[in-house]
Amino acid sequence: MLTAHVKRAVKSSPALIRIAVPLFRIKSIALAHIPVTGTFPRFPERSRIDVIEFSSLSDFEAWRVANDELIISWKAEDEAAAPPDRFAFEVDGHCALCNESVDFVATTEYIDTDSSGRPQPKWREHLICPNCNMRNRVRAALHFAIQECGMTPDKRIYLTEQFGNTYRWLRGRFNHVTGSEFLSPGKASGAQHLGINHQDLHALSYPTASFDYVLSFDVLEHVPDYLAAFSEIARVLAPSGKLVMTVPFITSQYDTVVRASMNSRGQIEHFLPIEVHGNPTDPINGALCYRNFGWDVLDRLTDCGFVEARVHVYHNRDLGYLGGTQTLISATKAGQ
Repeated sequence: MLTAHVKRAVKSSPALIRIAVPLFRIKSIALAHIPVTGTFPRFPERSRIDVIEFSSLSDFEAWRVANDELIISWKAEDEAAAPPDRFAFEVDGHCALCNESVDFVATTEYIDTDSSGRPQPKWREHLICPNCNMRNRVRAALHFAIQECGMTPDKRIYLTEQFGNTYRWLRGRFNHVTGSEFLSPGKASGAQHLGINHQDLHALSYPTASFDYVLSFDVLEHVPDYLAAFSEIARVLAPSGKLVMTVPFITSQYDTVVRASMNSRGQIEHFLPIEVHGNPTDPINGALCYRNFGWDVLDRLTDCGFVEARVHVYHNRDLGYLGGTQTLISATKAGQ
């Protein structure tokens, strides 16, 4: 993982950028071909994730008011887990995917502040398991997909990424896994580069009803036309297929915040300060965040071909799922 200091140093030198970006991509390509094998997780009682399901902002607000003490206790657990004045630290717990006791790794590279103004990690991006090398939000989403959505090794899975540990972990435990990356604007979906599958989520190359599950973890905020992407995901899912995704999500408001958009000429227009996230295809320059989703995402999913869309809230200190009211989203395509 590149630290912010290393990224800034490389970005300050055009020569270093020309060297570093191709090297990082070569490494990512090589690793993508090596599955990380292991046991399919079964989740004994201590490893089960408890999620609270919501279909609207009003439902969530009613729950939040009724469970104020619980939410306060979650925040207290978050604050207690982060030592003061420490850039990097560990949090003991149990990785449900590995079914092992581990020390989850966190840093304050991506930071928020707690109730006293003290720097605290953006927990969803941290608490990385040293065994599976996956972070809080990804571990929780996979946990949820397997435990609550019935994602078993025989199912056909499309993951909207191919670089990184998530794809390799899935390939080591599931029989039919397809991954992809957006490699270049000039490529057509389905083009291959050294075994890496290029796909544009606006126009996927897969036949209708190709997959039982689509998994997308912090990708759709980087897609210029997310409605086209939702429609394509619904198209390639089989009847009753499921989308499980994570995105930057604002629990307190209905409307999605549009930070930038791409006009008909392919030019990007910015409406808010530029926000750039990590990008495995270009870890130096990152990926532009076009939006922070609100609760209207549930309505947009149903507009695009899903019959049921829900936000799920979770928090579990022992399983390394810190961060207040952490969220993930699921949507189901209509059955036959």
